[in-house]
Amino acid sequence: MLKLDIKKLLLLQAKACLNTNELAERANMPRITLTNIIHGKRNATTKTIGLLAKALGVEVIELIMDDK
Repeated sequence: MLKLDIKKLLLLQAKACLNTNELAERANMPRITLTNIIHGKRNATTKTIGLLAKALGVEVIELIMDDK
């Protein structure tokens, strides 16, 4: 199962100079969904991880938590 690395997500979000509203809009998801994922209130689905990667212009692997 894929696990989203929130720290990597936030770093890439900052690198893209996007706030949460802008990233959610680019990823075509509700802002509250993204906020809940960031705050650990909800797990990201495989589809959500793919949408976030696409919105940030990165490969999915760049958002995935290392298994180390």
